[in-house]
Amino acid sequence: NDICEPRSKALLDASVALQLENTRADSVLFDRLDISSRAVQGHSLGGGGSQLAALQDPTLKCSIAICPDDGRVFGRKAPEALSPSVPVLILCAEKDSEAPPKKFAWPDYHKTGGTKLIFEVKGGSHSFANGPSGDGRESDMMKGAFDLAVMCNCLSSLLSCGACAPCPCACGVMNGSSGNARANAPRGVVGDIALAWLRLFLLRDESARSQLTTRPGIALNFESSGIDTTTGEVMERS
Repeated sequence: NDICEPRSKALLDASVALQLENTRADSVLFDRLDISSRAVQGHSLGGGGSQLAALQDPTLKCSIAICPDDGRVFGRKAPEALSPSVPVLILCAEKDSEAPPKKFAWPDYHKTGGTKLIFEVKGGSHSFANGPSGDGRESDMMKGAFDLAVMCNCLSSLLSCGACAPCPCACGVMNGSSGNARANAPRGVVGDIALAWLRLFLLRDESARSQLTTRPGIALNFESSGIDTTTGEVMERS
């Protein structure tokens, strides 16, 4: 079954492939990558896969799981414990009917032994992270070509070095006057938190730490452990 394990393997295989490209003399990536700073990310069953990858490869600098699903609906037995060392960010949504946070994201959070943060967005659905400003809705995505819209926004994010960027194609599904998925979308903070996580653990940018200890206004729940170095941990939940 194509559940979490194959997704974890795909993430780790991709990581190995990039490391090999960094050492291949005729590769366009030759000696251009910092192969000591690697992270994985996944959505839904891929979110479950990203957490398995963090468990299987402790050399990863961090992991991001978006609306994680551990595959138990397919009869898969979830691991009793997740990564004890790789920092894990879990992004989830209050109204997610496909991977309800109380069933998946929160148990995953409590089973993670290392540095961790969980950010549950008020009113969000399973598709909340499909737009660069964190306010994607499945109904909007289905108005255009779903895969094309996601691909365009992923490419836009990469080409803009991770910054929120409008979709460059004519589908118009993801564009707003502000350059976000919707004009003045408050859920842009979702991307901000994810980028701050990568800045802190991939780039070792300590200036990102304060952003990860500040509860966003759109958070239904926001809890972390091991982020606030002044107290040792932050525990904020409502």
